[in-house]
Amino acid sequence: MHDAVTGHVAWGVLTERDVVAVPGPLDWLRDEGTRIEVLLASAPRNGNEAGFVERIKIADAAVLGLDASPEGAAAFLRLTHDSLHRPVADNFQQRRFEELLAADPDVWRALEGAGAVPPGIRDLPRTRVLGPVRNWELTRRRGFVRDDAGRTVDEVSIRICDWFPTCACLGPWW
Repeated sequence: MHDAVTGHVAWGVLTERDVVAVPGPLDWLRDEGTRIEVLLASAPRNGNEAGFVERIKIADAAVLGLDASPEGAAAFLRLTHDSLHRPVADNFQQRRFEELLAADPDVWRALEGAGAVPPGIRDLPRTRVLGPVRNWELTRRRGFVRDDAGRTVDEVSIRICDWFPTCACLGPWW
């Protein structure tokens, strides 16, 4: 399991079920030696002791920026499949984005001002935010395996029907 804090290269925001927006600088994105996956995490809810964590590979990435300000670019990472997390719900205002970008070539600041991403994401301290993620993953992993060994061949044969529902199970149904 890749550690969330030490493996962190950038913050991002889930803008669509399969798209994460990430602010610059984006040198890590072009480094072919860097292993990249998106870690999506939500704090615990409803008395759960662990938050919800997903790790999803990236299908492709597009960098959007102005030649005059490459450090102000933003990357849009398309995920290999939809996330189970909820994308940011703010309304994106295209005209406001264009106005802000015309005044300042920082794409991320324009996205913040236009309601596409919550402000302040890139300034958050990674240890405070990502520190709990490893513990959440370990907590969820503890209850992952159920030992269902049977004492007899008949017990195992009956239990296998749980995993192969089309089997011709000869044992009792319960």
